[in-house]
Amino acid sequence: MAASPEKLHELLTYCLNFARTMLEKAGDFYPFGATLSPDGQVAATGGYNGEEHPKPQEIYRLLADAFRSGAGTGEFLGVALAANVNIPAQFSPESPDGIRVHIETSAYSRFVYVPYKIKVSGMFKKTKSVELGEPFSVEVPPNFFNAAEHV
Repeated sequence: MAASPEKLHELLTYCLNFARTMLEKAGDFYPFGATLSPDGQVAATGGYNGEEHPKPQEIYRLLADAFRSGAGTGEFLGVALAANVNIPAQFSPESPDGIRVHIETSAYSRFVYVPYKIKVSGMFKKTKSVELGEPFSVEVPPNFFNAAEHV
């Protein structure tokens, strides 16, 4: 069974909102995600490998492994994994900085890229605001749900 488009949109919205918050507060973020349970509940998911300053790629891999496992056991109906990336130049992004959300369910796997710019304002107290660009998606091979389900 695949997640509905509305539930996939809910996963995407959660990830984009949290990424924006982290960019405004810290100017960066570690990979994180969201999962969709079979009963339709969206839950936030973070990763921790025991290190104070882990490499983002390690956290991404840790979450991807957990999502793959949960998808395989039926614990998840859909997943979304967000990362702070440089958008590949082949896509001619309006800004090279981007939020990439890998959204996947049975029979659906996409990278959704959202270019962003961080604006800093204020003379004494600096505040950051994040301006999001136009999102676009790219179909990618399944990573979390069994590839055989996608045939």
